[in-house]
Amino acid sequence: MSASARATDERMPTAVLNGSDAERLAEVRERTRSALRAVIGEARDVAILDAPNQRNVGDSLIWEGELAYLEQLGLRIRYVSDLNGFDAADLRRRLPRDGIVLLHGGGNFGDLWIGHQEHREKVAAELTDYRMVQLSQSIFFADAERAATANRIIGQHPDFHLLIRDNLSMERAAKLLPAISRTYCPDMALGYDARFSEGVRRSPSEVLVIARADRESASGLSRVAGDWIAPYPLHVTDWGLHRADPLGWRLARAVLKVQRRLVAARRRLPVKTPTLPQALVQRAILVVNRSNVESAVVLYASARAVVVDRLHAHVLALLLGIGHVMLDNNYRKLGAVFDDYTGVFSTASYVTDLDEARSRVYSIVEG
Repeated sequence: MSASARATDERMPTAVLNGSDAERLAEVRERTRSALRAVIGEARDVAILDAPNQRNVGDSLIWEGELAYLEQLGLRIRYVSDLNGFDAADLRRRLPRDGIVLLHGGGNFGDLWIGHQEHREKVAAELTDYRMVQLSQSIFFADAERAATANRIIGQHPDFHLLIRDNLSMERAAKLLPAISRTYCPDMALGYDARFSEGVRRSPSEVLVIARADRESASGLSRVAGDWIAPYPLHVTDWGLHRADPLGWRLARAVLKVQRRLVAARRRLPVKTPTLPQALVQRAILVVNRSNVESAVVLYASARAVVVDRLHAHVLALLLGIGHVMLDNNYRKLGAVFDDYTGVFSTASYVTDLDEARSRVYSIVEG
């Protein structure tokens, strides 16, 4: 995203972490920058593929962290596309041959969210003339044969580098993805400076639950009763359910839908049809993701404590300095990151069942 686009955003006061947590965050960020420098090298121009374009605040928080790190490293973003808006010819026109193709990070390297996996394999096979870097991911394959396919396709790329955000995923990758170069790099959402804006009044009044009910769900958190933490008010929601979609967000999504259709037409028709200007695409992606994150910050403003089974609901609470409790998903995505680096933060607690979660919440709100 261009620096000029980001500069239009009003600056907001930084959330206050205690001294030790601020030091821990600075250490994680420097570790991340060092890993990025190692794989990006002397390049100054990058493209980013698979940019988030949906309601998931977690992906948007990662995106904001990625942009922050790229700006700190002095990198210029020449091309951006979402999952369905990628056009190889357009990328090659905009990105010099010594540029780097980055793939958005997250928790979809595997066979749970197969669309993203197929996309990265497709572009790895198509863009063999560029160095490619998969930004920090968790790794999970339920099917060893599907992992072997990923290892074969991506492993054939002459210069592909996979960044992995936890040691458990490093172990999985060593076993399942031996042909792919691997580097440890913390989750990039931690590069985002989460803040409460001056227009958002911090008024802790309820226990907030962010609970998933999709294919990764394993905690039972989404089904807790309204009196689970009585007498304290309880608000149970999930990303995408926590707000109505604002007009600007819907317009930005409409722009990206037009781009997707134009790219599809270009692939299908014998003559090259135009696509939207890259500046407009980048601005639309910025609006979608910035809106998602800011809506979550507003949601957290009323939280006395937060209970989550989403990784980036934990990360956002950590960045905002709010006491919180986390339960795991179905392949220990949260626990692996907690064990490696987020568990040292004073506001975070990891538990394995709902009874323990409730006990920890009481200790936060009554402590």
